[in-house]
Amino acid sequence: MRIEIKLDLGDTGVTPRSLCWNELRIEIIDQWYGADYRYVKVKDDVGGLYILRVDERSNEWALIMFVSARG
Repeated sequence: MRIEIKLDLGDTGVTPRSLCWNELRIEIIDQWYGADYRYVKVKDDVGGLYILRVDERSNEWALIMFVSARG
Protein backbone atom coordinates (compact mmCIF):
# COMPACT_ATOMS: atom_id res chain seq x y z
CA MET A 1 0.00 0.00 0.00
CA ARG A 2 1.40 3.39 -0.97
CA ILE A 3 0.89 6.37 1.33
CA GLU A 4 1.06 9.98 0.20
CA ILE A 5 2.40 12.42 2.78
CA LYS A 6 1.68 16.13 2.44
CA LEU A 7 3.87 18.45 4.51
CA ASP A 8 2.67 21.81 5.80
CA LEU A 9 4.15 24.98 4.30
CA GLY A 10 7.34 25.91 6.07
CA ASP A 11 8.21 22.28 6.90
CA THR A 12 11.81 21.47 5.98
CA GLY A 13 11.03 17.95 4.77
CA VAL A 14 11.68 16.21 8.08
CA THR A 15 9.10 13.86 9.55
CA PRO A 16 5.92 15.76 10.42
CA ARG A 17 4.72 15.55 14.02
CA SER A 18 1.29 14.46 12.82
CA LEU A 19 -0.62 14.00 9.58
CA CYS A 20 -4.13 13.29 8.38
CA TRP A 21 -5.24 10.27 6.38
CA ASN A 22 -8.86 9.51 5.42
CA GLU A 23 -10.02 12.17 7.92
CA LEU A 24 -8.05 10.54 10.78
CA ARG A 25 -5.43 12.48 12.68
CA ILE A 26 -2.28 10.41 13.00
CA GLU A 27 0.40 11.11 15.62
CA ILE A 28 4.01 9.96 15.32
CA ILE A 29 5.01 8.16 18.51
CA ASP A 30 8.40 6.61 17.61
CA GLN A 31 10.92 6.27 14.79
CA TRP A 32 14.13 4.36 14.12
CA TYR A 33 16.57 3.63 11.31
CA GLY A 34 17.07 0.32 9.53
CA ALA A 35 19.78 -0.60 7.02
CA ASP A 36 18.23 1.25 4.07
CA TYR A 37 15.05 2.85 5.42
CA ARG A 38 13.65 4.86 8.31
CA TYR A 39 10.68 3.37 10.16
CA VAL A 40 7.96 5.44 11.82
CA LYS A 41 5.42 4.16 14.37
CA VAL A 42 2.17 6.14 14.37
CA LYS A 43 -1.18 5.97 16.11
CA ASP A 44 -4.47 7.36 14.80
CA ASP A 45 -7.11 9.12 16.85
CA VAL A 46 -9.26 5.97 17.15
CA GLY A 47 -6.40 3.79 18.43
CA GLY A 48 -5.11 2.13 15.25
CA LEU A 49 -1.36 1.47 15.26
CA TYR A 50 0.78 1.65 12.10
CA ILE A 51 4.41 1.03 11.14
CA LEU A 52 5.48 3.05 8.09
CA ARG A 53 8.69 2.63 6.10
CA VAL A 54 10.26 5.77 4.64
CA ASP A 55 12.65 5.69 1.69
CA GLU A 56 14.25 9.10 2.15
CA ARG A 57 16.07 9.00 -1.20
CA SER A 58 12.84 8.78 -3.19
CA ASN A 59 10.59 10.32 -0.50
CA GLU A 60 8.24 7.32 -0.64
CA TRP A 61 6.27 6.03 2.34
CA ALA A 62 4.89 2.48 2.59
CA LEU A 63 2.60 0.80 5.12
CA ILE A 64 4.41 -2.16 6.73
CA MET A 65 2.01 -3.07 9.57
CA PHE A 66 -1.43 -2.09 10.85
CA VAL A 67 -3.20 -3.17 14.05
CA SER A 68 -6.79 -2.08 14.57
CA ALA A 69 -7.93 -0.87 17.98
CA ARG A 70 -11.23 -2.70 17.35
CA GLY A 71 -9.61 -6.05 17.86
